[in-house]
Amino acid sequence: MLDIKNLVVKVDNKIVVNNLNLHIGNSETHILMGKNGSGKSSLLNTIIKNPKYLIESGSIIFDGCDLSDKSVCDIARMGIFLSFQNSPAIAGLSVSVLLKNSVNSVREANQQKPLTAPEYFKLLDEYCEILSVPKDWMKRQVNLGFSGGEKKKLSMLEMLFLQPKLALLDEPDSGVDVDAVNIIAKAIDYLKIKGTSFLIVSHYPKLIFLSHPNFVHVMKDGNVIQTGDITLAEQIEQKGFTDE
Repeated sequence: MLDIKNLVVKVDNKIVVNNLNLHIGNSETHILMGKNGSGKSSLLNTIIKNPKYLIESGSIIFDGCDLSDKSVCDIARMGIFLSFQNSPAIAGLSVSVLLKNSVNSVREANQQKPLTAPEYFKLLDEYCEILSVPKDWMKRQVNLGFSGGEKKKLSMLEMLFLQPKLALLDEPDSGVDVDAVNIIAKAIDYLKIKGTSFLIVSHYPKLIFLSHPNFVHVMKDGNVIQTGDITLAEQIEQKGFTDE
């Protein structure tokens, strides 16, 4: 699904991703760990084509398509979703309008009919129940006055509606309580059953173990220095990061 080869990325003339290689297959879950400043968020922002992150060399191939000439909107419509560490507030835009326009934009790009009102509300009922999200959120302005935990839940609600092929989650478990972590894990499980692949940046054992990853990677200085299974995350929990 996703093939990253010899990727070098700069921000403000500083290398933040350094000759990185990574392959994510269909229906796989990958955890990305590492100390602060190791390049984890930079990698996710590069995949989604944040214009601040300039690709110096290497390639990112998604579903056989080179992403080098694609825009952020193109990539979202192709089926890649990014959940930010701290999603911005958007005054004047209601949650309901965001959800409807986002999902229908992706559906249109994939030659699907837009959701009808009954279809939308049926999905809304299902997803709000999964995430324990109250329906009155639909009238609220996006992330305006939302707590950290509420922002993460709203991001998961967007993810469920979009049902991406690949979900990039940047520390979805930071700044939230145990109940919210369990809810985020439920959203991940829901989409894993439908075939979504995940690349999740996390420092916290609970979500890592609940997401049942196929692979765990450790980044340092912009590159992957270790890859293993869940036992690698267990070792890091017990001993911390090493310089190996």
